[in-house]
Amino acid sequence: MSPSRLFPAVLAAAAISMGSARTTADRVLLPIEVLGAAGTTVSRTITLQDGRAESVRSLWLQIHGLRYANQASVQVNSSAWMPLNNSTVSIPEPARSFGGIGGGFSTLVMTLSLPNGTVVPGANTLRFRFNQTDGIVSAYRVLAFNLLTSDGSKLLPPDDFVQDAPETWAPPLPDAASIRAGRELWETASLAANSLPNSPRIQARCADCHARDGRDLKYFNFSNASIVDRSRFHGLSTLQGEQIASYIRNLPLPSPGRPWNPPYQPGPGLDEQPVSNWAAGAGLSWVLDRDMDALPYLINQQGARVNGDAANSPVNLSTLRELAGKITPDLFRPDGNLNPREIPIALQLPDWSGWLPRVHPKDAWGPDFAQSEFAALYDGETQPEGKSKRTARQPLRALLVATQSSDRNVRPVPAAFDDWTQARRAFLKRFVKPKMEWWPALTDKVYSTQLWQLVKTWEMMQEFALEGRGREIFGSLADSRTWCNTIPAETAPSSALIPDGAAGVGGSALTNEYFMAAWYELQIVLNSGNHQHRDRAPVDWVYVIGRFNDLHAQTHQPEPARLLVAVTKALQSTDPRLGPGDYRQGWRPEQNIDPRILISPVWEPIFKPLPVELRRALTASLLSAWMDKNLQYPVAKYLPMGGLPARPYAPPQAYGEISGGSVWEAAQQFRDAGVPAELARRLQQWGIAYSDRAARLQYAGNSASSKK
Repeated sequence: MSPSRLFPAVLAAAAISMGSARTTADRVLLPIEVLGAAGTTVSRTITLQDGRAESVRSLWLQIHGLRYANQASVQVNSSAWMPLNNSTVSIPEPARSFGGIGGGFSTLVMTLSLPNGTVVPGANTLRFRFNQTDGIVSAYRVLAFNLLTSDGSKLLPPDDFVQDAPETWAPPLPDAASIRAGRELWETASLAANSLPNSPRIQARCADCHARDGRDLKYFNFSNASIVDRSRFHGLSTLQGEQIASYIRNLPLPSPGRPWNPPYQPGPGLDEQPVSNWAAGAGLSWVLDRDMDALPYLINQQGARVNGDAANSPVNLSTLRELAGKITPDLFRPDGNLNPREIPIALQLPDWSGWLPRVHPKDAWGPDFAQSEFAALYDGETQPEGKSKRTARQPLRALLVATQSSDRNVRPVPAAFDDWTQARRAFLKRFVKPKMEWWPALTDKVYSTQLWQLVKTWEMMQEFALEGRGREIFGSLADSRTWCNTIPAETAPSSALIPDGAAGVGGSALTNEYFMAAWYELQIVLNSGNHQHRDRAPVDWVYVIGRFNDLHAQTHQPEPARLLVAVTKALQSTDPRLGPGDYRQGWRPEQNIDPRILISPVWEPIFKPLPVELRRALTASLLSAWMDKNLQYPVAKYLPMGGLPARPYAPPQAYGEISGGSVWEAAQQFRDAGVPAELARRLQQWGIAYSDRAARLQYAGNSASSKK
């Protein structure tokens, strides 16, 4: 019998007894995958010694994949079924402020209160039920659970649990014929939209929404049972699901990820692993509980590594005050290269399921997509019906195949991705207009089109091993591992004009802002520009940083550390060899974020949690690093005799005065913030010299955006 047919037996109750020696057979197997039709139930049994049950007050859970209220219910022994929603469970920060169940985060920790007497001495059975699908979700996973006493202590020791080991998994049907059949099904099987009654057939195949060869399911270790369940969800049989699972399991590809670990989640030690492991991320254990816990990793990155992990390294006010003495201008040095891949954050990035489109563009837009340049630039394929608007440019996949030979130049690859991005923008402009009325179904179609491009980009970055070729593509200043495009940022809802509100992604302003923050953060992690800044590309730093305030307005969760990483990468976005004489690519402080962000009243709520000593040190160091860079060049380089091009963009007033020039006018505010008097004097002197030359050359305003 195949492993997937044995799956119910694998999920059978496992009895454990506290305090006794443990073998793999008598431990609780995690995760608990609750997969299948409405009403599917999975159980686990634990045994408590006498005198322990009376102290239990609640059930602690870590669950992946709860996307809506009452998707799941829990029963303990003979209790009533208890639905899981934001009213019945307690969810800690920051997940609570990001919406809890139905919010932005895919994995949540929660506590469910238990009536007195629910847990008894001896055997206790916990049952987890999948209540119903919303037409999209078909499962959830209990990653961990425990019983809590009145003081919040966990009753069950770690030795009572054992993690499933993907390296031991085998194809359900290992014969060659089944594996070939699985590949054929993956590429060609006709699918239903979902498991609801009368679900329509769709044009997309498995390979269309996933990586074309299925490597994503292998890479992130989706279990055989989950692949079979999802196959059935889309109208295939159990046998067909097992054949697909066998094909996936047989792929000779790396598989370091898990479905719940957000791709590329930053954390210490990632760069020490092979680049093939990068997409697996640092894991949920490196998603911080508080943003301020990231400050030691930010401040110490140039020095000794911070030991420990996210779970045992929270910082207190005393620790933060001590950090103030370690802050120097080198932290923000524009000619430096801060590594955001190694700095953990309190923002849980989307899991792999959050990358996958809900509807494929060919089902969303029909022949308009199939015959578009946007579709053709991916792989050159077109549908037979109608006349294709094929492009004369080489499809991306064909270009990347050619780059695999040792003598081929990979420098054209970023431009090809840019062409594909522009083609997607042009395609969506047919359906999306400024100030139009939005509705959820339209949002799903537009956002899914963005996600499809993101998934296919991941597919190509992996298949053609591009993540480790940054220095071949961008030159010696590039990061050792990087993406060569801005498609993560292009996935943000605002990039397609999707508004906040009920028609936003996820159905609210909160979730819409979360996904904007998540995809912009992913862009910073994957490709912050590699010192290739040109005008507002590849990252529009003023806009990206401005969105921190928009997110804060929804969550009320300050993120000073994550913001400071973004500010630093903005300052480091230009080539250190190019000065202000190169207006489009060189150092132009009036076009970037400037140090006023740390003293601006608009940004006060984000930095308010920082101790005064720490904020003073950060402000002085940021201003000093910024001034040191400015003074590398004479004022004449900033204001040439021939004038400057008109500035094409002014930051929204809602972001405060954090860009645009005339920073010297805030000298007194910097003094009030505790900046040394000599540093404030340097700022004023530079401003006097700048303003004097601007006046003599009749520039329009001290920011010198154009010549009169």
